[in-house]
Amino acid sequence: MSQAIPNPAMPRETGNARSTAARVGTASMLGTFIEFYDFTCYGFLVVYMAPLFFPSDDPATGILTSLGVYGVGYLARPLGALFFGRLGDRRGRRFALLVTVIGMGSATTVMGLLPTYGTAGVAAPVLLIAVRMVQGFCAGGEIGGAATLVSESDGGRKRGRFQAVIPLGSSLGVAVSPAIVGVLVTVLGPKDMAHWGWRVPLLLSALMTLAVVMYRVRLDDSPEFRSLAAAEAVERSPVLAALRGHWRMITVSAVLNLVVTMVLGVLVNYMSVYLLSVLGVPALKVYWLSAVCLFLGASGFLVGGWWTDRFGRGSAMLLGYGGAAALIFPLLYGMRAISSGGGWALVGAGALYVLALAFGYAAAPAMYVTLTQAFPTEVRYTAASFAYNAGAVAGGGLTPYLAAQLTESGGPRAAGWLVVAAAVTGVTVMSLLTSGRREPSISGGSIDGPGVSNRITDTDN
Repeated sequence: MSQAIPNPAMPRETGNARSTAARVGTASMLGTFIEFYDFTCYGFLVVYMAPLFFPSDDPATGILTSLGVYGVGYLARPLGALFFGRLGDRRGRRFALLVTVIGMGSATTVMGLLPTYGTAGVAAPVLLIAVRMVQGFCAGGEIGGAATLVSESDGGRKRGRFQAVIPLGSSLGVAVSPAIVGVLVTVLGPKDMAHWGWRVPLLLSALMTLAVVMYRVRLDDSPEFRSLAAAEAVERSPVLAALRGHWRMITVSAVLNLVVTMVLGVLVNYMSVYLLSVLGVPALKVYWLSAVCLFLGASGFLVGGWWTDRFGRGSAMLLGYGGAAALIFPLLYGMRAISSGGGWALVGAGALYVLALAFGYAAAPAMYVTLTQAFPTEVRYTAASFAYNAGAVAGGGLTPYLAAQLTESGGPRAAGWLVVAAAVTGVTVMSLLTSGRREPSISGGSIDGPGVSNRITDTDN
């Protein structure tokens, strides 16, 4: 069922289509930058926040509790995906994306102002958990909505390259987090960092958010949504329509993002644990190594976007995950050189790290193109956001546990098998979606059943 809804964002100016797509891509990149900066910053500050919010005689207990709070943010993401998906499919993509970035930035700023346990007692950790859940809730509506807005504004050309800016923004956000923490640790020292310096990276989010909001508020909504609203064809219940009519493709898309999350989870999240806990590399060195390598490896998104447009999604997945799987074990062995070697050992291991990240990142744009092409306009924001976040929760939640279990039973490099397994799964699923024909269809009963107009085509970029 559909009902008439006033269009919340009618165009103020028409402009060149390419210029419009570039502005939308920039706005989406900035939004995902803020999302991942805000969402991951807490992880790099856990060592300082744990004793302040979860005091314990055993420091490890406080850190583990704080890491549990980190996971709480993931649990709220699917709920946020449904809420903001409905908002975006009914009120417009631009409006929903403004609310997500304001909510995310506000929650992070509030986290930087929270009283500690010594001041507020048990209320302090309760407030921290609540703010972390708000972060996750708002993050649930960002990437799926950004990918939707970009796909509906790219004019059908260079789709992979335009979609690549979304994970590029998230990667830069993840890279900037440890860089800022590293600078503060260097300038302030451990004592001041533990006393008040941990608040600074969180409070910086207020300035970043303001800049993104000022940029996004000047954008128009996507042409597809404006046409939908003008025709009074906005879906009345996008959540029900998406879950009932497209659950098979939501599941397939969620599996693709689970694969992406697992590969990058090992390369990004487990790598820092491996360096800190297994190899005993000093924390400051790990911060800077992570920041530099993430910055350099982010170029893989651009290469992957170009490759997707030029050669198709199946080959982009094969290139990205094949390269990551081939490099993961040499990388894990090479990282050992950091703890025992000199500067050249660090450079060599860092080069391996950058290559592995670049290959892993190269596959991501193919998944984003698939995510946005898989669903019709009426429910695209809802379905894409929920599929993305369902995969992120599963991949983000399972990867640390599985990596720890493999490390305990099979040695410090056994976690590399997660990358291999995820790579095989991702390439297989994408091959099934894009094999056999030049323009293979997933509609007409094969995935979502009859009457569904969405298609997955390996060359429609």
